[in-house]
Amino acid sequence: MVYEGIIYGLTVRMRSIEEKDAEISYKMRTDPTKNRFLHKTQGGVEHQRQYIAKERLDPTDYYFVIEDLDGKPIGLKGLYEYDPEKKTVVSGRFIGYGSQVQNMEALMLGFDFAFDVLGVETVAMDALENNTCMLSIQKKFGVEFTHRF
Repeated sequence: MVYEGIIYGLTVRMRSIEEKDAEISYKMRTDPTKNRFLHKTQGGVEHQRQYIAKERLDPTDYYFVIEDLDGKPIGLKGLYEYDPEKKTVVSGRFIGYGSQVQNMEALMLGFDFAFDVLGVETVAMDALENNTCMLSIQKKFGVEFTHRF
């Protein structure tokens, strides 16, 4: 789904991904230093463009480009499986090339969007058991761990 606004933080901003971002998204998602814990990306840039076009129409999915305040793309953030009746959403698909502060702020802005704009009461997150960095971040956010992968 497309969020028409821009979500501003102190060090980053987030906007809905657009088809013109396919090359950036593809490069980030296929970077071996960043994609160890993501689902594998299929195809090339054109396939990524088609995926973005489909995601922009999906009312249960929000996918954002994270930019520094100069407009340089420094990451991606997704919220998906949004269920307005159950007031739940899943937070994931995070890739961060910014500083630790920028990456943390982008995660927090994703939560703000989920609670304040979507009006959810629960944000679910998954992380593989060996993704110690994300598990540590989740712990600091006060996540209630329900099961292991």
